[in-house]
Amino acid sequence: MTFDFSKIKPKKRGDLPVDPVELFQNLKVYDSGINDLWLAQGDALRKWHENRAKPDVGIVLNTGAGKTLVGLLMAQSLVNETREKVLYACSSIQLVEQTREKASGYGLDVTTYFRSDFSNDLFTRGEAPCITTYQALFNGKSRFLNERLAAVIFDDAHAAEHLLRDHFSLRIARTEFSDVYAAVHALFKGYHDKTGKAGSYAELEDPRCHHLFLIPPFELHSQLGEMTRILREARLQQEKSTMFAWEHVRDHVDTCCIMISGDDITITPPFVPVRSLPYFNTGIRRVYLSATLSAPDAFARTFGCIPEEVIAPTTTAGECERLIVIPSRANLERDDIEMAKELIDRRKALVLVPTYSRATRWEDVVQPPPRKDVSRYVREFRDAPAADSVKLLLAARYDGVDLPGDTCRVMVIDDLPMGVGPLERYLWERLRLSAILRTAIASRVVQSFGRISRGMSDHGVVILTGERLVEWVLIPKNRAVLPAFLQKQISLGDTVSEQADSIQDLLSAAEQCLTRDDGWIAAYNDYLADAELENADVDTEHLTRLAKSEAKYGHLMWHREYKKAAKVLRATLDDAFALSDSTGAWHCLWLGAAYQMMGDGGSAREMFLRAHATQRNIPAFPRENAQVSQAAVPDQIIAIDEQLNILADGSIVLPKGLDTDLAYLDGSGSPAQTEESLRALGQYLGLNATRPDNEHGTGPDALWVADGQPVLCLEVKTGKDAGSRYQKKEVGQLSDHVQWVKDHIGDTAIIPIFVGPVMPATDTSNPPSDFLVVDLEQFKQLGDRLKAALTDAVENALPTTLRDTLMTTFSKRGLIWPDCMNSVKNYTLRDLPVVRN
Repeated sequence: MTFDFSKIKPKKRGDLPVDPVELFQNLKVYDSGINDLWLAQGDALRKWHENRAKPDVGIVLNTGAGKTLVGLLMAQSLVNETREKVLYACSSIQLVEQTREKASGYGLDVTTYFRSDFSNDLFTRGEAPCITTYQALFNGKSRFLNERLAAVIFDDAHAAEHLLRDHFSLRIARTEFSDVYAAVHALFKGYHDKTGKAGSYAELEDPRCHHLFLIPPFELHSQLGEMTRILREARLQQEKSTMFAWEHVRDHVDTCCIMISGDDITITPPFVPVRSLPYFNTGIRRVYLSATLSAPDAFARTFGCIPEEVIAPTTTAGECERLIVIPSRANLERDDIEMAKELIDRRKALVLVPTYSRATRWEDVVQPPPRKDVSRYVREFRDAPAADSVKLLLAARYDGVDLPGDTCRVMVIDDLPMGVGPLERYLWERLRLSAILRTAIASRVVQSFGRISRGMSDHGVVILTGERLVEWVLIPKNRAVLPAFLQKQISLGDTVSEQADSIQDLLSAAEQCLTRDDGWIAAYNDYLADAELENADVDTEHLTRLAKSEAKYGHLMWHREYKKAAKVLRATLDDAFALSDSTGAWHCLWLGAAYQMMGDGGSAREMFLRAHATQRNIPAFPRENAQVSQAAVPDQIIAIDEQLNILADGSIVLPKGLDTDLAYLDGSGSPAQTEESLRALGQYLGLNATRPDNEHGTGPDALWVADGQPVLCLEVKTGKDAGSRYQKKEVGQLSDHVQWVKDHIGDTAIIPIFVGPVMPATDTSNPPSDFLVVDLEQFKQLGDRLKAALTDAVENALPTTLRDTLMTTFSKRGLIWPDCMNSVKNYTLRDLPVVRN
C-alpha cells in the first residue's frame, strides 16, 4: 500500500480572525440558547478590539449579562493575534469546568489546567487559551510563573482579592505544627507582658481562643533572628499545607505582619505585593472581567493599578426582580434568624454565611457540605425539583455558584460577607476600617445577590439576617456604592419589612413575589421608577489614591526599596487621616516599619507612637525602664505617656502635631477640621477618641471613650447661624447617635453634647433632659490647659519619673477624666428658653 502524500497540505493560520465579533460569526455554535451576541456583549467586544493593545482593560458586565462568552472570545482573539500562550483565570475548579462546558457549547476549543494536569496540548502550541484557576496562577510554585505569556484574562476579577491574599499568607496550624506554634507564642510573650497584655495573651493557651494578636513590626524586628531560626527548622517547604505560601514569604518575613490566634499563626504582608508577580510585567496584556469593577479603589488594592480603559456597556441584563426581606426591620420582637428559618421552611433555599462558625446558627435546618464535596452538593441542589424544600448552606462562598430560574428562587444572606482571613478580620473587628473595606464588602454583597439571579426575566426572594449585614446595607455611604437597581430594591425591601406586623405578613409578601402576583409586580415597578438613589458623599478619588499608595508601598517593601516605600506612604498620610483616624494609624504603623528598615529610628518611633495613640487597638510601642507599674496609674495617664517621645539623650518632647492637631478648636476651621481637632483633643487627653460618622457613615461626629468611665458623644454644630435654633431633626439625629453608641459600646453612661452656639431648641424638638450644649471655646480652653500641663510635665520629668509626674500634674490641674469636664461650662438644652416656630 502506497502512502498518499497528495493529502498533505500546510496549515494556514494567517486567516484566523482577530476581530472578536468576526470570530463569533465564524463559530459553529452548539448551545441552543445562543442565537447571536447581545447588544451589550457586542458593544463590549467592539470597544475592547479598539483598545486591545492597552496593557490593562476592564470589562464591566452585570452578573447574568454573558461575560463568559465575551471573555472567551477575547482570549481566542488574543491567541489568534499573537500565536502565543493566553491564560483565562477562574476562581475555582468548578468554574473552570463550567467555563469549559460553555466554551464547548460556543464551538471554541480550549485547554484546561487544574490539579497539575493539562487536558490537551492546544495551549502549549499557541492554538487555544488555557482555562485555569487563580490558585494555579498565584501559588508560590506555580508552573506559570516562568511561562512566556501573551495575555491573561481575569474572570470574576473581584474574586481575586482574597485569593491573592491567601496565597501570600503562610498559615501555620497549631494542630499540625504544635512545636512551632509554642515557640512563636513564647517568643512574643515578653512584649505582651511589658505592654500590659499578659492576661489576654495567655488566653491563647486555649486553642479555641479566636482573639487575634497582631505582632507589631518593631517587635518582629527585635526578634527576627530567633523567628527566622524557628521557621527555618520547621521545614515548612516540605509540607503541602505550607510549601506554596512559604515560597512567597520565606525571604520577606521581616516585611510581613504576624497574626496569632488560638488555632494558628499567619504571616502575611500588610499590603499584597501583587505587582511582583510576572503576570503584571510589561509586555503582557491583561483583561479584567467583573460585575463590580466600578469600585476603582478595591481594584487598585487587588491588582496594584487602575485599567487604562474600563468598558461598561449600558445593559439591564442581570437586573432581575427581587423582593428583599429584612426580618429584623419588622414590628416583631423575635430573632431574625429564627424568623428566616420559618420563611424558608417550605421552600427550596440557599443560605450563605461568612464562616463555618456562623453556620452553627443554622445546624437545626441545614449543615454545610464537606469542603471537598461542595461541587457535588451544589449540583445535587441545582438538580432537585423546585417544589422540594431542600436547603443548601455555603460558608464564605460568594461567587462561582449559579442557581438561576427555578433551580433556586429563595436565598438567605446571613451576616456581613466578610473575608475569613485573619488580617482582614483584624482590620474590620479591631480597627473598624469600614471606609477602606467598604467597596470590597460591597462587591461581595453584589455577588451574593447574584447567586440566584441571572437575567431580567429572573425573580426571587432574598432574606437578609444578621445585625452587621443589616446595619451595613442601611448606612447611606455603604448603600451608595451598590448598583443603582440594588439600592432601590433594598429601599423597597426595607419599606415592606417595616410595614410587616407578623411573620404571616412577611410570608405573604414573599409568596406574592414568587407567584408573580399582579399587585406585587405593579408596586415593584412603580417603586423602582420613583425611588431615589443615595447621594452620600463617597470620595472615590481619595480612596483610589490611598489604594494605589498601599499597593506601591507593598511592592517597594517586597523589593526592599525602603526609602522609596516610606516616601510613597508619607505622601498620602494626610489623606489617610482625612479618610479616618484608624486608616491614618494603620498607615503610620507601616510607615514606621519602613523608617525602621532604612535605619531612621527616630522617625520610626514617632510613627509607632502616633499609630497607637490614634488607634488604641494598634499594639503599643514599649517603654524601656517603665518607672511605674501599669496598675499604679490610670489607663489615661499610660495613654498620654505613650504619646510622648523619649529621645536617645533622655530628653522628653511633646508630640510634633500637638499644636496643629488642636488648631481648629478656635473656630477657624471647616466642620470636618473642627471634628478632627475635637477628636485629637480626646486622644491627647489619653482617651480612645474616634470620628464614627467619618469612618462608618453613621454615629456621632466625635466620640471619647475610656473603659469604665462615661462616654462623650459630640455632635458638631459650630456652623449654625446666630439667629437659628436647634431643630427637631438635629435633636433626633443626636438621639440616634446616642443609641448607636449604646449599641456599639454597651451599657455605659453617655454625655451627649451639641458643640456649637449656646441657643435653645425649637418648641417641637422635645430634647431629652441630658442633652447639653457647649460652646467650642470651652473645648479650646480645655485644650490650652492640656498643652500647658503637658509642657510642664515633660520639662520637669525624667524618663524614669514621667508617669508619676504626669499623674501628679494632671491630678492637680483637674485634667483626669471625667473630672476634667467639670471645668467645661455647659448648658442643658431643655432648660434654655424655648423659642416657638
